[in-house]
Amino acid sequence: MRSPGDRRTKGLLIGGGAVVIGMLLGVTGAYGYWRIEGPRLIIADYMHTHSVRKLQIGAGGMNLSGWLNTDIEPAPWEAYLDATKRFPLPDGALSYVFSEHLFEHLSYRDGLAMLRECHRTLRPNGKIRIATPNLLKLIQLFQNPKNDEMRNYINGKIVAAYWPEKLPRTISPECVILNYELKSWGHQFVYDPPTLRESLERTGFQSIKEVAPGESDDPQLRGLEVRHNAPTHAINDYETMVFEAVRP
Repeated sequence: MRSPGDRRTKGLLIGGGAVVIGMLLGVTGAYGYWRIEGPRLIIADYMHTHSVRKLQIGAGGMNLSGWLNTDIEPAPWEAYLDATKRFPLPDGALSYVFSEHLFEHLSYRDGLAMLRECHRTLRPNGKIRIATPNLLKLIQLFQNPKNDEMRNYINGKIVAAYWPEKLPRTISPECVILNYELKSWGHQFVYDPPTLRESLERTGFQSIKEVAPGESDDPQLRGLEVRHNAPTHAINDYETMVFEAVRP
């Protein structure tokens, strides 16, 4: 999941069903393919071929089957989408929106802008699902005594291989984890549950509820989080909160 920035889209060689749209646009390219701006073509093709339209924001190469997978730095077959700008989608076009560990890469104000666009592009009764780090769970690591879940999280997190650099060993590993979690990977604003709920309310969403990673009453939103399905899912499940909400 990547954060937004000033990166121009690049033309892609598109095959399969998307070629039909390219032919209609009348733009030809080398080697028998139609060459146009790939992201727009991917979006147009998806909208044309799916009646239940589902948008993933910040796919980061983790594409979901049946979803329109987008990213600020799109991998092949992902569309370019800057979550802080107006989405290249019409009003009420989507049934579902999902993002996993993308929201914390936006500033607070940009997060509101993204939620407003999600609200605009969702149909009535459309749903949004956001998975993002939970600041409250990180702060709770400082309490004593710690329960087994907290101790296991700290022990696993401090030696995790995905950090940008090896974490320093100090008398307070929870202090190290909190500082690195807030600053690493371009994180800009990490939410606690009340603040995320308030942002959803401010942008017009209703029926807001917190759910466990991987779980949902709606089959379309169940089992989506890639991190929940990873071998280190216990670490993810401790630090991640998931909220669902409905566009009335």
